Amino acid sequence: MLLKFTTPDMLNTLLIDATTSRCAYEIVTATMPLSELVEPDTPLNSSAASGSSSSFASDSSKQQKPSPTAARLVQRRTTIKDSSGNIQVDIKWNGRHPDIFIGKEHVGGLTDLFGSSTIRFMPKILAVPTRFDTEFIWTSTADSLTLFDYDSETTKGTFHQNCIRIPTRVKLSKTSSPSKLNLSSPSCSKLSLPSSRVKLSSPSKLTLASPPSSPIDEPCNPPSITLSSSSPQTSSRSTFISTHIPGVGSNYLEFTPHPLAPDVEIILSFLMMEILRRGRFCLTPYTFDRPRMWQLKEARDLFMRRLRRNTV
Repeated sequence: MLLKFTTPDMLNTLLIDATTSRCAYEIVTATMPLSELVEPDTPLNSSAASGSSSSFASDSSKQQKPSPTAARLVQRRTTIKDSSGNIQVDIKWNGRHPDIFIGKEHVGGLTDLFGSSTIRFMPKILAVPTRFDTEFIWTSTADSLTLFDYDSETTKGTFHQNCIRIPTRVKLSKTSSPSKLNLSSPSCSKLSLPSSRVKLSSPSKLTLASPPSSPIDEPCNPPSITLSSSSPQTSSRSTFISTHIPGVGSNYLEFTPHPLAPDVEIILSFLMMEILRRGRFCLTPYTFDRPRMWQLKEARDLFMRRLRRNTV
């Protein structure tokens, strides 16, 4: 499945199916009235992904009474609807703390979504397992986010960011049977007169007698035409060209469906992983407010990083 984000704000966008060009999902995030903060188990912040083996929720933040300023945070609600308008995912945010519902199932926080309270990563790689398959691992770096299957050693999902998509068609196979044209009809196999008997009764009289049931008198069905030709089978694929410039091009999420998880759970896991990836590798963090300013800030930060890299 290949889904296209219509806006840079991944929590306020439409997901268009690239195959049918129809809206597959709609993601909307709205601000809710202020209320008392209920401290969840798994806050979603950059400190949740630091250290060689760290927890999503820091120990210092647990069992602490919220401060007066943190007790009243902006509450938001994110919903993911399918093409029929039914809510498939409902996320309630207390600040940056998500409480996740998938369908009628109350998943909870990030530890329940990913099925692990600790994550292990190398200095340049962040790996988080999925809850529906222990062999499916979200693998992220500073420049990429993929879903990898360690059982088959294949990539099952990829995030294409700031890319230009070029659809291509690949030939799969050809039918080896040659073309065949058949114009024969079994009911018209005989069109010649049978041998007739000639009776000469007198020199001036000639009688031509034939059998009463002659094949020429039988009804003739039209000839049947059978035409079979070889035609190659094609499969549509896509080539992505990265622009490396925020806001230039589009964002795409490409993944293979899993039999043990709905597609919307894979999409939701991707959204959470992208937020964690930005916090882990000191990228421009996702902000709920003013997504256009967030995109411009991301472009500025990317330019400054490249400038420092080239001047060192």
